[in-house]
Amino acid sequence: MKPLRLVAAGSLSATGVILLVPILDHLLAGPPSLGIVLGVVGVLVSLGLVAVGAVVYRLDVSQTNALRIAGWNFLGIVVLGVVFTLLFTYRPVEDAGFLFAVALSAGAVAHVIIGVYDVRRIRAEELATERERLAVVNTLVRHNLRHEAQNLIFAVEAVRDTAPDAAERIEGVANNLSEMNENVQAVEDAIGEERRRMDASAVCETVVADVSGRYPDADIDLDAPDGLAVSAGSHLDDAVSELVENAVEHNESEAPTVEVRAAARDGAVAITVADDGPGISETERELVTGEREITQLEHGSGLGLWLVRWIVEEYGGSLTFDDSDLGGTAVTVTLPAA
Repeated sequence: MKPLRLVAAGSLSATGVILLVPILDHLLAGPPSLGIVLGVVGVLVSLGLVAVGAVVYRLDVSQTNALRIAGWNFLGIVVLGVVFTLLFTYRPVEDAGFLFAVALSAGAVAHVIIGVYDVRRIRAEELATERERLAVVNTLVRHNLRHEAQNLIFAVEAVRDTAPDAAERIEGVANNLSEMNENVQAVEDAIGEERRRMDASAVCETVVADVSGRYPDADIDLDAPDGLAVSAGSHLDDAVSELVENAVEHNESEAPTVEVRAAARDGAVAITVADDGPGISETERELVTGEREITQLEHGSGLGLWLVRWIVEEYGGSLTFDDSDLGGTAVTVTLPAA
């Protein structure tokens, strides 16, 4: 229960209910044709306010911003209420209460709309500030990752002859840090990148050839018909490469089997990477897809799958997981066809 959000939503719905009473009362009295038209409009607008209360309660905004929308509604009621009170006092008219309610309902809706746009403007400014801060943090983190990886590589050379096992482990850590730095850079570059027509078949072909060259013991099979084009960007190959590399690297078999399939599917192109490895756990899948909340204890095992998801979603696509017929996991990237 969020009390401030409930107050904000309740005030909007209550406004609609209160204004609805005199309008319905006037309609039941049998007004002339124009009065019926105004009454129907007033009823619809008032019911709209009641519904808006429920919408604001579920709206993805902070409680403070929900109160801001309610504040705009209150401002509209007060300002128009004062104006029409003075107007009808100066020049009394028949059915003043009815006209007052219809005018206030329309004014309240108008001010709620203003409030929503005001909240969207504030949220846009907050997001811009957050992006600026994240950009600074990202730059510092990548710089430190690169610097520490270089220091580790220098340390490897110093102990390679005297402690070869330790040197190998240190070199692995350095390579992981360098890869993490590259992944962060890829995500940053993909954000806001302009999409263009990409040859999905060619991307899969290039990735499979590259990974096969680095892992000659792996059996990587490709099935990607020519002519499969998607709307994506230059980092699509990073996403596909990450999936294929993960399928090989996390496989304990001496000769991992990986299948890469690309096919047209309902106005989109699906690229599936399946393997015969131990599979990706259900918890890991739910964390990456957002079905499970990240905590200190549950946060995923690496950046790779997040990299794939963020790049794919930036290109308007989606990432899904399934069990593979080979015995491991099948990860599917679906992108809009071009």
